[in-house]
Amino acid sequence: MIPTPSKSGKNATGRHAYSVDPTYTMTTSPPDLIETMHADDAGLIDLMPEHLARLAHSAGTLGYSYPGDFAVMRAIQTACSDHRGISRRVRLLLNQSGALSVQAVPLGALVGSPLIGLSALVLKSTEPLLQHKTTHRPWYDATTVWLSTHSAYFDQIFVNERQELCEGSRSNIYLLKQGVWLTPPLASGLLGGTMRTRLLDSGQVQESVLLLSDLPDAQAVRLSNGLRGWFDVKPDASLLPGHVLP
Repeated sequence: MIPTPSKSGKNATGRHAYSVDPTYTMTTSPPDLIETMHADDAGLIDLMPEHLARLAHSAGTLGYSYPGDFAVMRAIQTACSDHRGISRRVRLLLNQSGALSVQAVPLGALVGSPLIGLSALVLKSTEPLLQHKTTHRPWYDATTVWLSTHSAYFDQIFVNERQELCEGSRSNIYLLKQGVWLTPPLASGLLGGTMRTRLLDSGQVQESVLLLSDLPDAQAVRLSNGLRGWFDVKPDASLLPGHVLP
């Protein structure tokens, strides 16, 4: 169901909360499923197995037609065929009837360690669409606009109603604590990112409930997504207790 701003506007923490619009169903206006991928200069997508698995899982869970892995890979190869020799951002859309649309555009390098801040919006951990990447993600709209004018930042981080860390608008988050990389579990309210899946399966990270209050004491902080991989970031003052971004 689609979350909409609550009547009160803010919760007890001073951040905006979202409530659920009971009039919305997945059949009212079904969103497209999305996969955003990194294709290297040879046209290869290293995380292809994870992208295919997530797409098929979401299609099955939400009742979408899935054309099959071969059809998806063929559509991606066709979109990438004119971009040999450069890294690309590949964006795939799958609609409810199973039709595919794929675009590939050049991808610039990620420079340095970008900043992250804290979103003023609180996620509801039980919102089911948080665990599916679709074109309907209104809880991240304000952050998308904010990031477009703050180029030093890669993302804003969201917390849920229990002050647990969830994710960024386009990334999963990881904290290094006592030499172990930890990432929030899906139950906190987040998307199971493809790079996150790879890191968990390889044993490089572990799931653990993480609180906002854990951030200041973390030895290091990283984000990941299917486009940029796993990389270091620098929290700004908004991620310290008592601060929010303007």
